[in-house]
Amino acid sequence: MSEAVGKRRGAAASRAALVALALLAHSGAATSGDKNLVVSGRLACLGSDLKETSCQDAPARLALKADAGQLYTLAAGDAANTLLQEKRLQTRRFRLTLRSLDGGKTFQIVKTQLIRAGKVYDFHYFCEICNITTYTPGPCMCCRAPTEYREAPAET
Repeated sequence: MSEAVGKRRGAAASRAALVALALLAHSGAATSGDKNLVVSGRLACLGSDLKETSCQDAPARLALKADAGQLYTLAAGDAANTLLQEKRLQTRRFRLTLRSLDGGKTFQIVKTQLIRAGKVYDFHYFCEICNITTYTPGPCMCCRAPTEYREAPAET
């Protein structure tokens, strides 16, 4: 390899390293202020006016009503729908790890745990064929085989 080719490769590697460091610094700055909030409470359904309503009606939104009474409106999506629709959970009490999406008006679910008989459990859906874990029910995202619901006492 000629000396000129070696210098060009070295310069390219240096530029790539600088770009990678800049991206890491930027991503760390963007997430360092994000704080997750762990809240225990019961599920509450909200109507279009964002007031509590019966979950038997088609709720406009889902919220977690903390044990202290504060409502945390949950962002719509598969994680929230699973909490409302999954009958195997057999509870309406949860411990959710939440992240604010818009200054505290709506919260994204980061982690979901259920509370049953005063004990906290982790739960997920597992595909034996592909060895894939997911947190929403349905067929495996890889092979489309049915996934198996699993739960275990949470480690503290």
